Amino acid sequence: MNDGTAEYPKARRTKADRGYPYYPAFLDLRRRRVVVVGGGVIATDKVRGLLPCGPEPLVVIAPEASHFIRQAADAAALQWLARSYQDGDLTGADFAFAATDDRASNQLVAREARSRGIPVLAVDDVPNCDFIAPAVVKRGRLTFAISTSGRSPAMARWIRERLERDIPSHWADLLDVAASARERLAERAIRVDPDRWQAALDHELERVVARGDLEEAKRMLWERLATPVDVR
Repeated sequence: MNDGTAEYPKARRTKADRGYPYYPAFLDLRRRRVVVVGGGVIATDKVRGLLPCGPEPLVVIAPEASHFIRQAADAAALQWLARSYQDGDLTGADFAFAATDDRASNQLVAREARSRGIPVLAVDDVPNCDFIAPAVVKRGRLTFAISTSGRSPAMARWIRERLERDIPSHWADLLDVAASARERLAERAIRVDPDRWQAALDHELERVVARGDLEEAKRMLWERLATPVDVR
């Protein structure tokens, strides 16, 4: 275990390192052991985002925890270890979140994670993050992730709030319509050219979805995709 005196080679300390963008990706956390160190506002925000993703187990380590975390622990949605973080707490973890309000404590978690090869997010400490959490806008299962590569969280929030205003709620229904058609096509082993898909998802279809007629929208999309193309 590193004693903290050596500089970690993965840390983004130099100007050159900070010039590299982050690779955008969505993590599959199902049945993964995820450890969150911290129990306050910062940690609770992370836990709220993690729970729907199905980590198993989701472990929270903190001597005190928010009402939300305690309720989730009572409901067996997560494991709460009501004590301070200890070296070795990340054994077997797949991902780690250092989410206390103390940067020095977060750095200790990050050091252990990196010594074990565990991807870690240290809140408000980009140099010690292997990945960062983007600002997120959701419409049902449709997710928009916004990142400034750690350069300006304030701007990421500004963009998120603007998208919250501008992205229509019916896009969630449009996604459901498209997903339904995709599933039916797969069941029948029908392959559709990507350009045909794009043409089918047009403004007319969106208008039908926006007025709430989802069954009509599903019928329209299916007809557009499943009807053989006349190539004469």
